[in-house]
Amino acid sequence: MSLRKPLPLIDLASRPTGEPSASSGIRERLDRFVADARDYIADFAPIDDSHEQHPDTHLSRTQLLSLLIGFVGCDTDEPLNDRTYTLVYTDPESRKSNYQTICIPDYRAASPITFTRTTGRGGRLALRSTGETLADVLVHAQIFGASNHYYSRVSPRFEELPTAAIISPYSTCAGGCLGCSRGAVKSFTPPPKDYITRHVEQLAADFDHRGWDRAELVSVNITTGCQPDEERELSMMLRLIAEYRRHGFTNAAFFPFTYAIDSAAAMEQLREAGCLGFIGTVECFNDAERIRQWGKKKGSITFDQHVEKYRRARRVGFDIVETDYVLGADSYTEMLDGIRALDEARVAVVPNIKRNYTADQLNSNHPDIWNHGMTYIAEGFHAALATYRNGTIKRRAARYSVAYLRRQGENVTLRDLPIRHT
Repeated sequence: MSLRKPLPLIDLASRPTGEPSASSGIRERLDRFVADARDYIADFAPIDDSHEQHPDTHLSRTQLLSLLIGFVGCDTDEPLNDRTYTLVYTDPESRKSNYQTICIPDYRAASPITFTRTTGRGGRLALRSTGETLADVLVHAQIFGASNHYYSRVSPRFEELPTAAIISPYSTCAGGCLGCSRGAVKSFTPPPKDYITRHVEQLAADFDHRGWDRAELVSVNITTGCQPDEERELSMMLRLIAEYRRHGFTNAAFFPFTYAIDSAAAMEQLREAGCLGFIGTVECFNDAERIRQWGKKKGSITFDQHVEKYRRARRVGFDIVETDYVLGADSYTEMLDGIRALDEARVAVVPNIKRNYTADQLNSNHPDIWNHGMTYIAEGFHAALATYRNGTIKRRAARYSVAYLRRQGENVTLRDLPIRHT
């Protein structure tokens, strides 16, 4: 497979209107994609999973809608300081709630979908052509830069819980991935020299301000910018973990998200320091496309090398081995075959829908996602979610979250918790 041209990063200064060029064809393509997707969703028959312990294995119609909107992006009258929103959707039939992000892309004037605020934390997603409401949502967060941390588990009332955090204290990255959303919106910044101490002090102060016991934090995903090599990456991870311990987060288990850690020796040091899981970054399964969209630094790690790395992580003794997977870059067949191969290696494949901030990012998606539409997205997600039987960080955190809420006097189960796949 020949490589397509590299993806350029956009210059924020040259983004005055968001109007696509007349020859781009983006508006027509998205109109057709959304129309076909809505027909698919209307005919979609959700699987009744009410008998299952976990609510995150099968998709509802509303979850499919949220993935569609996440993929195509929205137009808005909101200031463009906020390019990404985390929204909460609730399915009217199953009553499942799920989190999903939307982006406000450079081609936003071509998007068939608009996002507006309503009252309080409310928002509305509507079809531009008719004004028809697609979903009334809760606005959980709006994001421009790379977040230092956020709390990834919430109560049935969407209140943040102290049990799990996803942290990103290192606000730059050696990966230089060409298709990176952070790169597209220029949110990487040089971190201060004492970024580790500052980050943990900030989190500790937030716990104290909220009246939370630091011992309640049981899950920390270290999803941060990567260092140039394994030695420096390992050093950063170990210093972060040690700083958390010094600040009284005694029960926290850690889950590093990294492409730079590869050797069994480095993995063993992470295990000894308190890491219970290992998160890889395969991103896509086609080796040539990985280089094109994620660059040579990260993208040149082949799919076979990723699989062997995850097998190595299992041999070292990690209880949970996950990999991040972005739907859209692979052919339909490559996607399903790759998920199957990872499942056989006992890897949980955590699916993400790609946020396309630029026309180049939108055009970088494989033709199959345009040709198969929501069939591609739904079957890819269902195949990935089936791998959750191998164990996931989010399910572990969910169990602790239910236990925490019960200690607070709430009668809840796993099925009461809103769903987050990212």
